[in-house]
Amino acid sequence: MPRKPRPKPKGVFCLEGDWSYKIHKASSVEPILTLLSKWDPYYVPYIHRDIATREELEYYLLRWTRKSLTRYPILYLAFHGDSERLLFGDVRYSRNTVTLDDVAGVLEGRCQGRIIYFASCSTLKLHGNLIRRFLKRTGALAVCGYRKEVDWLDATAFELMVFGAMQRGSLTARGARAMERRIHRHAAYLARRLEFRMVVRS
Repeated sequence: MPRKPRPKPKGVFCLEGDWSYKIHKASSVEPILTLLSKWDPYYVPYIHRDIATREELEYYLLRWTRKSLTRYPILYLAFHGDSERLLFGDVRYSRNTVTLDDVAGVLEGRCQGRIIYFASCSTLKLHGNLIRRFLKRTGALAVCGYRKEVDWLDATAFELMVFGAMQRGSLTARGARAMERRIHRHAAYLARRLEFRMVVRS
């Protein structure tokens, strides 16, 4: 009997901020990426970079859009957050706040066939029209994230299941909607608890 062809994995490009101001604490989402990279039959490739400044964030966002990194179509932004914003470093300073408009400005027109995951508290607590504007500006296939402040461990466990669902769908509008249905079917409790939201570009 012929062996089934190995599915083509969708790599994850992760940018992660500090979770604590205490330098000796080293919480990280990277272990779930390591687990995905060992998951038969997908063996999901990933790139992980720590981000401490706005300049680093903008630099790596642009790196992600290069043609040489098309095998990493999922952007995973693991930061503290607030409505429409990512936060990092000392949040008393405005330079350590990045808005969705800022991200869209960097990624404008560069994200066809890609998915952006805002793994940050409350970042998608905003009107759907603003999310659709973000999708239109960037050209991204879909954006997802949370509408409330979330527990770090609950969210991290949930994100593992989300990335699993993403491996099983195509990078088309139809495929992305199938991913969303799978997420709500297989992780319904956490999706509701975390107020998870996924918006697919029309």
